[in-house]
Parts: sequence; structure tokens; C-alpha cells
Amino acid sequence: MASTPAAPPPPETVEVDQINVSCEGNGGPLGHPRVFLSLEKGEVECPYCDRRFVLRAGAPAGGH
Repeated sequence: MASTPAAPPPPETVEVDQINVSCEGNGGPLGHPRVFLSLEKGEVECPYCDRRFVLRAGAPAGGH
């Protein structure tokens, strides 16, 4: 009987203190082009690697 392949790990969630962030997919050979993301709604997912960025509780919602 063949074993079922393991499910991939869930995307990483990163808590940040700024509303504007960038993502490169952790760099290295598996990275991706740098993209700039805005957490205007409190969270955002990277369109390349699905890493999820969430605004840390108490962080200012506005800013640069």
C-alpha cells in the first residue's frame, strides 16, 4: 500500500509593526522578486509565496 504524501506546511504568518512591508520569499534560491505590500486592512498575503503579514496588536494603523 502506497503512503499518502504529507500535506505542505501552512504559509508562514509574520507579525509586523508597520503598515508597509516588503517580501522576498526568505531570499536564497527559493526567493522571489521583492514586492511591497500594504496592510491597510490589518493583514495581507504575498502573491508569490503566500506568506501572511498581520499588523501586531497595538501597532499604529497609519504611517509610512
